[in-house]
Amino acid sequence: MLENFLDAVEAASPSLAHIAILQGAKAYGCHLGPVSLPGKEAAPRHPHPNFYWAQEDLIRERQARAGWTWTVFRPQYIVGFSIGSPINILSPIGVYAAISRELGLPLTYPGRTSTPTEATDARLLARAIDWSRTAPAAANQIFNITNGDLFTFPDVFAAAARCFGLETGPPQPAALAVLMRDKEKVWREIVRKHGLRPYTLDQLVGPSWEFADVAFSSPTPFFESTIKIRKAGFNDCIDSIEMFETWFADLQAQRVLPRAE
Repeated sequence: MLENFLDAVEAASPSLAHIAILQGAKAYGCHLGPVSLPGKEAAPRHPHPNFYWAQEDLIRERQARAGWTWTVFRPQYIVGFSIGSPINILSPIGVYAAISRELGLPLTYPGRTSTPTEATDARLLARAIDWSRTAPAAANQIFNITNGDLFTFPDVFAAAARCFGLETGPPQPAALAVLMRDKEKVWREIVRKHGLRPYTLDQLVGPSWEFADVAFSSPTPFFESTIKIRKAGFNDCIDSIEMFETWFADLQAQRVLPRAE
């Protein structure tokens, strides 16, 4: 896909100056077990099959005979609104909170661990990509990119409870992919009652229930060092809990999720 894209864009845009592609924390093999902390861009490639390497090798090879430059970004848990994404961590939390309220239940954390982790606000990532277009220090470089702090998902659930006007209950480990399987009717009632946009539960969350289950029960911490991108000149940051609160409020304003009552 990337090769076809490059063929088309290079042929149509002789003034092409820069290409940015996304990898992720899986570049360090964190999804396979404990790895060295923090993940740093200079580390040797983790020896597991990954399309990241094929894409990276392709742009390195193409750039060697082209006039454009490239930048690779490695975010963690990109947080922003999307429809039909299989790896969206925002929608499962917001929808689960809304359904809990509709059923008269407190918001309980369904995970089995509270392992510290990192995230990357989609807006911060967009600003980093924009910066990389013209920053000389970003040319042909790989950068980790995160909000700049650590958080735990129980803290995110506490923030969600505040945003949706919910009490919190004690943690109750559960598989959301199973628990939410029969909640489409409940969600349709929430949409009707609050005049929300007519997204179905599958459109809003879909396979991200499974993604959330893995995230909420991860036993192994993994952190990325962001020293390299800061030294290169990109110093933007955001408090991750405030980020989740901002996104919940945004989705409420857009009538994707119900407001607090």
